[in-house]
Amino acid sequence: TLPKSKLKEEDYNEFYKSISHDSENPLAYIHTKSEGVSTYTTLFFIPKKAPFDMYRVDYQPGVKLYVKRVFITDDDKELLPTYLRFVKGVIDSEDLPLNVSREILQENKILANIKQGSIKKILSEIKKMGEDEAKYSEFYKEFGRALKEGAYQDYTNKEAILELLRYKSTKAEGMTSFASYKDRANSEQKAIYYIVGENEKIIKSSPLLESYKKADIEVLILDDKEIDEIITPALREFQGWELKDISSCEAPKVEKSEEEKKETEEKYHSIVDKIKSALSEEVKDVKISDRLSESPSCLVKDSSDPMASMAHMFRAMGQEMPEAKPILEINADHEIIKKLNGCPDEALIGEVAHLLLESARLSGGYEIKDPVSFASRLNKLMTKVF
Repeated sequence: TLPKSKLKEEDYNEFYKSISHDSENPLAYIHTKSEGVSTYTTLFFIPKKAPFDMYRVDYQPGVKLYVKRVFITDDDKELLPTYLRFVKGVIDSEDLPLNVSREILQENKILANIKQGSIKKILSEIKKMGEDEAKYSEFYKEFGRALKEGAYQDYTNKEAILELLRYKSTKAEGMTSFASYKDRANSEQKAIYYIVGENEKIIKSSPLLESYKKADIEVLILDDKEIDEIITPALREFQGWELKDISSCEAPKVEKSEEEKKETEEKYHSIVDKIKSALSEEVKDVKISDRLSESPSCLVKDSSDPMASMAHMFRAMGQEMPEAKPILEINADHEIIKKLNGCPDEALIGEVAHLLLESARLSGGYEIKDPVSFASRLNKLMTKVF
């Protein structure tokens, strides 16, 4: 309740340690006194480290509510949204009644105003923190995942939260924002492209990136698959630019004309049908690829398949459902496909078709469903070669 002018940083640090039981100083603090429609004081702290139990269901938030300096509650989720559960601090209201109950808090307009004002102040401080790259990197490493939850949950503050998100990239060093991505993009580009996976190294080697590298288009690397796969499709856009998953959208324009494409499709029509027949239980379709320049094959999702969007919804609810079958794309310019085309040995075509699928799974960061069969096919093929 003291004026900021009478307080030193040591005062804030000591107060933080007394309410949080943290041995370290906070990364940042936000001290606000509001007078007007509602009169209240808030003092929020952002810790340096995320609590070990922050992602557990029974995690207790660290903000306490007071009314005229009388303690009311420290466990009510109406004080701040769940994605800001890492914030510690106090709210002291002059306007709420002292006998306020939890049920009243949930519908109280005064508290709703305090909550929205507090969210905006905290998000504003986090944005300000972004001016110091090293400090923001420290913050984002600990709490970036929670901000992604916020972009998904908090429609009112969605745009402000989107500005705070950071991702790895095929072009930028370190982490980059959506806004910086837009600034680097060429004038004709009107989408933000991304790829999701579990391992940065594997993602950066994905065949799906080949056409984007050739077209000099930046792709964001989302390597926190557990949350990115659910949340990012739901974000849809940033400042008018659609967010596009490169595993399900069309590849950048290729240099081949429509006539050349048609000739290629006719030339390889037979082998495409044979591969499709061999893999009928495992893939939805087999196509000649526009996106590959080095790899023989890759897997893509069918963006029009309702199963794909339903899978995201079910995962968001913590439930599993059968995955939609992928589409296998093959590279007609690759030596394997050229040699396979016109091959009279139907059994060999079947074996190679499965190897093309399994190698596409591996390069895409997916698990091989039957490692024993994969090893057996590989051994058979090596025996024939030697």
